[in-house]
Amino acid sequence: MSQTWSQCLNTLRDNIPLSQYSVWIQPLKALENNNTLSLLAPNSQVLNYINKHLKAQIKNAVAQHNKNLKIFISIASNQNSQTNQQHTTPLFEDYTFDNLVLGNANQMAYGATKQIAENIKTSPYNPFIIYGGSGLGKTHLMQAAGHLAKEKNPDIKVIYAPLMDFVRNITSSLRHNTIENIKTFYQSADLLLVDDIHLIAGKEKSQEEFFHIFNFLFSGKKQIIFTCDQPPKNIKSLEDRLKTRFSQGLNLHLTPPELEMRAAILLKKSQNERININLTEDTALFIAGHVVSNVRDLEGALLKLKAFIDFSKIDHDFISKEVVETALGDLIKPQIKNIDINDIQKAVARHYALTISDLSSKSRKQHMVLARQMAIFICHELSSLSLSKIGKHFGNRDHSTVLHAIKKIKEKHLESTEIKNDYELIKLKLAHL
Repeated sequence: MSQTWSQCLNTLRDNIPLSQYSVWIQPLKALENNNTLSLLAPNSQVLNYINKHLKAQIKNAVAQHNKNLKIFISIASNQNSQTNQQHTTPLFEDYTFDNLVLGNANQMAYGATKQIAENIKTSPYNPFIIYGGSGLGKTHLMQAAGHLAKEKNPDIKVIYAPLMDFVRNITSSLRHNTIENIKTFYQSADLLLVDDIHLIAGKEKSQEEFFHIFNFLFSGKKQIIFTCDQPPKNIKSLEDRLKTRFSQGLNLHLTPPELEMRAAILLKKSQNERININLTEDTALFIAGHVVSNVRDLEGALLKLKAFIDFSKIDHDFISKEVVETALGDLIKPQIKNIDINDIQKAVARHYALTISDLSSKSRKQHMVLARQMAIFICHELSSLSLSKIGKHFGNRDHSTVLHAIKKIKEKHLESTEIKNDYELIKLKLAHL
């Protein structure tokens, strides 16, 4: 680096805000030759900002240390383009909006992501963070934004970076003294997609460099989308300045898919060339009723079913419930152990949109009576409590009332598909506590 420019940096650091210094001054490369100081900006955005806002301060700083130097500010040639390519991770072809199954769980996140992708330079939602548990489709949504943004504007630069790839790039660049090249690469994005941003917690140098990259992109109105396993404000060992910046945009929670959405996902994925098995809606609902956690587990169940069908040489057109039960084994027959009566009451009350106190009340409203009888029936089935002890948990009802509730559910359970489905869904939820 030019010795004069090194001295100028110290002067500029003392005379302009640190945010301006780190975002706009630090990325400049300096070449000093005879009486010329050439300052090379990594892109036109930096060049335009320098010329508009900081050129006078730079000239004053240079004059303080060497009045004879002529200053030229221009864009650096893209000599590192081939090196930079190795730091990119391509978008997955299948992760598009067309391949996304919509439901209540992802409707809002879908709408926001698509709006951002269609208005990449003007969207107010920046940064945009999709958070939630593993396997819920966060990466799919984020990458779908990348695909659509490129489709709308082929000239924009989309960079997708799993967080640990970013950390490896930072570590490698520090070892080889090329940190500015890496920063310039990420700062060149029009749309930056970062997967699993929570993994940056505790990595001090990566957080520091990411802070400068974030500031650069944000101040240049470049779009940033992250995925995270929790709300950013809850990430431990994350610098407060990053928490503040992450929380200033739009943060949306992705929840596990509901039953119908899980079934739709199974039907769509079963038609994929890689799977290619014929599922009926009833079979998909049956599997979805038992695999309740996330999309990744649904895909695993589907692959397990395909393997069983292929290796058993079963006709793909005749996938019965019995075949599914045999193929998926314990996934379809969850074991329920040591369920507390309070958990049963909570699960039943939640299923019927009631309160626990409703189950113990004297109300004779039909829907409350059904819920109360269902709770009593499941308590009798899953607990070792006597009828009288079960009755005490439901408003001190006597054992004959409890016996009557069990009998009524047994009768209704056999004759009503709706009540049978209620019973099976509640037990499934209890099995996954």
